[in-house]
Amino acid sequence: MKKSSLILVTCMCLFAYPAIAYAEQDVTAPITVTTKSKKQLARELLVELGIGKQYDLYFWNSVDLAYGTGTRTKVSEWMQKTLAQVAGWRYVESQYVARLEANFSEMELKELMELAKRPLMKKLLRTEIQAYEETGTKRARLLFQAWDDYNSGKINIPPNLLN
Repeated sequence: MKKSSLILVTCMCLFAYPAIAYAEQDVTAPITVTTKSKKQLARELLVELGIGKQYDLYFWNSVDLAYGTGTRTKVSEWMQKTLAQVAGWRYVESQYVARLEANFSEMELKELMELAKRPLMKKLLRTEIQAYEETGTKRARLLFQAWDDYNSGKINIPPNLLN
């Protein structure tokens, strides 16, 4: 048998096998369809939206207040990463999932997931994160100044809050 004939027979067998295997299946057997729970949908939506990354990224606000230089340094970057590790997303994710489950129907979660996967929505979310990161230095200076003003008495606590 020629080499080309052998290749042709092999290809025919490969393409025919799935059809033969399908034909031999018991068509009366019940088909199981796995559906996602609201909890799974909520968790996947949070991942798709990047909420966990945002949550951990927002620890910069705490670092900016605590570190107090108004600039980004290796130490402040380390502090932000450490805060994310010890108090970050993994510790609160279940609460976020529960909130979505409580406030949205399964159909609404599916609709939100469709929106989250759209390129325009991805672009919006990416732009929001970029803007947050780009304003980091200014935000750090403003928070440092606010904290300094508070500590020096320039910002007073309203009397009714001290009771």
